[in-house]
Amino acid sequence: MRQLREFRGEVPELSGTVLTEAERSFVTTLRREGTARPRRSRRPLLAVAGLATAAAGVAVAVLLTSTTPVTTRPPVAGGQPSVGASSPAVRLKPVSVAEVLDLAAAAPVVTPGPGQFVVTESIVQDQAFAGDDGRYLYRVKRTTWISADNTKPGAIRAENLEPLPFPGRPVPAGVPAAGTVNTNVLCPAKGGEIRQDYAFYGTLPADAQGMLTYFRKFPGGGADKNYYLWKAGTELAAAAMPAAQHTAVFQALKLVPGAQLVGDTKDAAGRDGIAVGYVSTTQGLRFELIFDSATFGYLGSRAVVVDAATAGAPAGTQLAATAQLSVTVTDETPPAALGPKQQPCA
Repeated sequence: MRQLREFRGEVPELSGTVLTEAERSFVTTLRREGTARPRRSRRPLLAVAGLATAAAGVAVAVLLTSTTPVTTRPPVAGGQPSVGASSPAVRLKPVSVAEVLDLAAAAPVVTPGPGQFVVTESIVQDQAFAGDDGRYLYRVKRTTWISADNTKPGAIRAENLEPLPFPGRPVPAGVPAAGTVNTNVLCPAKGGEIRQDYAFYGTLPADAQGMLTYFRKFPGGGADKNYYLWKAGTELAAAAMPAAQHTAVFQALKLVPGAQLVGDTKDAAGRDGIAVGYVSTTQGLRFELIFDSATFGYLGSRAVVVDAATAGAPAGTQLAATAQLSVTVTDETPPAALGPKQQPCA
């Protein structure tokens, strides 16, 4: 395996304009087959890869067979497996933003039934303020139960994790203590575009251009229109939706000018992944989408400082991040109470 990886490093990295659609189709098809079928021996897999590369006339990527154990999650209520970062048989080394997003578009999705809930477990990190000048990075483990057809109250569970200091500052006194847990009712959303349920997402465009047009409806604005398109796509990349719309989101992201291949990185849970990103020069941040380097399932997102003067933090600082730990479906929600200022669901 080490020799294969070293060999891959000697192959010139080609831009998306050089790679042909036939090559992309081969890579995506092989990825899908690798997910659906049992593992095969290394020799046939590498032989197929060599034939396809020779036929195309250029080196696309070295295809590797995973030597680590495959971890799968057990089925949950309703019979749906968890969608996460379980390792398939094939590991690929994408060489362009378009390849990463093509593979992400083909990743499996959950399919809830009528009356079920989509359960999303994640870790969230972001900037927070306390007092007159206190600044720190809060971290929360969050689980949401959202009615797939928006007909039932769901729930949201938030567990405070240990906060992190903002670079150059101590964590302010009085911030929420780690270990505090609250589980509150999550009422069905009233009104079109504030909905975040599976049924609503199923009404969105199922083609790249139509989805890109939908991106433009998200709040935001300013001089860098492409950043707001990327931001909208980032929000939708984390959402559970039908396969057609899921694919359209990542195909639409390919149409946003200025995206770049970031390469190897880690998400907020410390998992290894591969990232693509967009740099907002007005904020001095690169906003990244992170995918499992084997399955290309969505792992999370990051906001990383690239311009210290603009962002007010050292270059390389991770100011915000998410890690999507699992997406499953279930028939029930846990007991939940109304929040302090929350009205009963209508």
